[in-house]
Amino acid sequence: MTKVPDETKRLRGVRDVLVGQLALLDAIGEAQAAIELNSAIEILNGRIGETPSAEEMARLQQRYFSD
Repeated sequence: MTKVPDETKRLRGVRDVLVGQLALLDAIGEAQAAIELNSAIEILNGRIGETPSAEEMARLQQRYFSD
């Protein structure tokens, strides 16, 4: 098993907390704040080299970017 650098662990931890907060914003109908928070999550995903599944991306796009 490869050792994950501490920085990656910290970024992943922050990202995971933000994902939970995104769900809360979504639940209370704060779409604009959720969109902004999702942008931060995407930046962190890029920094740690992880991307959400295709299903998750489709769900987010449908919820926040459909007309």
